[in-house]
Amino acid sequence: MRALVTIAHYFKREADRDWNQVLGSGRAPLAKVAGLNAQIVALNRHFGARRLARDAKRSSWYEGLARDQLDIVVMAVRGADLLDGIGIDPSAYTVDYFDGPPIMLPFEAQRIMRERAGGYDYYAYMEDDLSVTDPAFFDKVGWFASTFGPQAMLMPLRYEMAHSGLPAKVAIEPPLSSDLRGALRQGGYARTLKGHWNGREQTFHLPNNPHSGCFVVTDEQLKLWMKQPTFYDRDASWVTPLESAATYAPGRAFALYRAAEPDPWFLELEHYGTFYSAALAPPGRTYGEPPLLALAEALMKGETAAAAMSRPAATTNMIMSEALSLRHELESLKRSRTRLAKAFLAATCKKLAFWR
Repeated sequence: MRALVTIAHYFKREADRDWNQVLGSGRAPLAKVAGLNAQIVALNRHFGARRLARDAKRSSWYEGLARDQLDIVVMAVRGADLLDGIGIDPSAYTVDYFDGPPIMLPFEAQRIMRERAGGYDYYAYMEDDLSVTDPAFFDKVGWFASTFGPQAMLMPLRYEMAHSGLPAKVAIEPPLSSDLRGALRQGGYARTLKGHWNGREQTFHLPNNPHSGCFVVTDEQLKLWMKQPTFYDRDASWVTPLESAATYAPGRAFALYRAAEPDPWFLELEHYGTFYSAALAPPGRTYGEPPLLALAEALMKGETAAAAMSRPAATTNMIMSEALSLRHELESLKRSRTRLAKAFLAATCKKLAFWR
């Protein structure tokens, strides 16, 4: 199996805060360092070529079993990255620097894929805080494309895992408006597909929201996509440039499906931390992040270790998640006159009712 994984990574301390929130984890820099480290480690855990053993005699045997080729390209802006802090040997990845507006960085994945077309079985784009937790991740993508045809693309379900507080695995899939869904290519395709993976029936559907901050295409799909005029046109009109690059771009070329019954987690990706899920914890409980991350962040701010461990890590994430949702809602209203008119009418009626 040969896979090319492109990762959009950006962080600059003095940059506008909104840019940093859009291009990856809202909490930085430690959360971004931890997330990117976990991402590259996970890719190598499942698909890396280095397979060794403590016993030197068995190491050669493990190395002989390695059949995968994994190439990772981190897309970055000069002077605006945290690669020196992730602790990964630079030989484990290459860096592709982009000189344009940082917010357009994710679109460069398509350029890199085009430049390397024909060299891999799979081509992936990921935001810099997503980790593959399934060793069959690419196999499932390939099986889906070969079973249902190259026009159908399987999108992973993005989730967050609480590492402190109440352990929970939470899918983060906010609903999309009809206007945003209508911009994706869904007409003329079956709403539900059925296939058998390892002898077990699995269904897939056209989801309300296919966005996961990631897409994967097979070599055949990439070649088909590159023939279309929309490939690498860098159309950033869908939500924000980040969502446009990850979902709108492939969503105009392919029908985007997601796993349904019996296993909605059939293809999944872990989003580092509890940025979105913290607000969903039951009353009196928390969905918290890794304790070491919360401790390190608190110590950087000058708090004592005792104070850091007693403070709920979910509070900051909850506030930031709500702020991000409001920003996305505002962007959605700007792009739809119908929704904007309805929102204005609702706000006007609410104001009139208040003054009665």
